Amino acid sequence: MTQRRATPQPPKRRRTSWLVRTVERLQVKRIVVALVAMALLADAFLALSLWAASSSVPVDAGPAIEPWPTAEPAVTPEPEGSPAPSPAGAATALPPAKTATPRPLPTLQPTPSPLPLAPGDMNLLLLGTDQRHGADRSWRTDTIIVVAIRPTLGLVAMFSIPRDLWVTIPGYGQDRINVADFWGERTRGPGGGPKLLGATLQQNLGIPIHAYARVNFDGLVKIIDALGGVTVTVERPFNEIIDDADGSAPIPLRLQPGQQHLDGITALAYCRSRHGSSDMDRSRRQQQVLLAMRNAAMRPEMLPRLPGLISALSGTVTTDLQPSQVLSLLKMALQFKPEAFRRQVFDYTMARDWTTPAGAQVLLPNRARISQVWAQLTSK
Repeated sequence: MTQRRATPQPPKRRRTSWLVRTVERLQVKRIVVALVAMALLADAFLALSLWAASSSVPVDAGPAIEPWPTAEPAVTPEPEGSPAPSPAGAATALPPAKTATPRPLPTLQPTPSPLPLAPGDMNLLLLGTDQRHGADRSWRTDTIIVVAIRPTLGLVAMFSIPRDLWVTIPGYGQDRINVADFWGERTRGPGGGPKLLGATLQQNLGIPIHAYARVNFDGLVKIIDALGGVTVTVERPFNEIIDDADGSAPIPLRLQPGQQHLDGITALAYCRSRHGSSDMDRSRRQQQVLLAMRNAAMRPEMLPRLPGLISALSGTVTTDLQPSQVLSLLKMALQFKPEAFRRQVFDYTMARDWTTPAGAQVLLPNRARISQVWAQLTSK
C-alpha cells in the first residue's frame, strides 16, 4: 500500500500591526533623530519657559569687555591742557581741524581652544533651512542651535546662534553665518554644508561640532500640521506679509496678542518674522513653537495622528549621526529630567549691531564674552 505524501503547507505569515509595517517602510534613523531633537529642545524649553534673554545657568556679568572696532571714522582727540595765550594784537590761531581716520574692517580672529570633552560628550548642531527639494536656488539657514550633551555632568545645554552673526567662513571670507551651510553644499566640499558651518563655529567661537541634524521648512510645516497645529501665546500684534521660502507664495501673518492656535504655515511665518524685532526675538519665538510642538505631541488624542506624524518626519531630516549614537541620544532624552536642561540665547553682551561697508546690518560677535558664557553653560 502506497503511503500518500503529505502536501507541504506554506509557512504561516506573521501578522504585524500597521504601525510596525509603516515604521519598517520608512527611514527609521531619520525619524528617531527628529524625535530626539524635538525631545531635547522641547523639554529644555518646558523647564525654562519663563526664561527671557539670559541663561538659566547663573552667568556672572564678568569683567568689562572692550567693544569691537567699528568702521566708523575715528576722531583724533584734541590735545589736553589750555592753549598758550596769543601775543597782543595777533590773530587767535584756529585749532587744527579734526581729521577722520578710517579704521579697517574688524579682523575676526579665532577664539582660544575649547574646553576638553569627556568621553561621551557631544556637541550636536541642529539646523533649520529654507531649502526646498529640487530647487536650484540659494537658500539660508534660519535656525542654528548647538546642543551640548554632557552625560558625565548630567546636563544638556542649548545655545542659539543668530543668523546675522558676522563671521569668517573658512575659505570664503567674511559673511553672515547663515550662508555657510549653503556654500558648503553648493561647492560640494567634504562633509557638505554642515561640515563647513561646523568649521565656522569652531574657528570663530571655539565651539567644536561632532554631528548635525537638519530639517527644512517644508518638513516643519508638515510636522506641525500632522500634530494638528500648535498653540502659542503671542506677545505683540503681527500684521505683515512673510515671503515664502521659494518666493512664490507670500504668507500673511496677522495675529493679536494672547493665546493663538497656529497651523504649520502660520507657525513657520511666526518663527521667521523679523518686522519690529531682532534675531534674538526670532530665536525665542522658534523655541516657543518647539515647546508648543512638544506639548501637542503629548496630548492623548495624538495617537490616531501617529501615522501622519511619522510620514511627515520621514525624508525631512538629514543627519550624519550613526545608529549607535541615535540610540544613545534617545536613551539620554528619556532619562534626563527637565531640570537637567539649560539654554542660552545671544544677548547684547555677546554681540552688537554693526553695519558693513556694503550697508548690511549684522551682529558683530564679542568672542571673549561668548567663550565665557559657553564655558559656564557647559560645566557644573
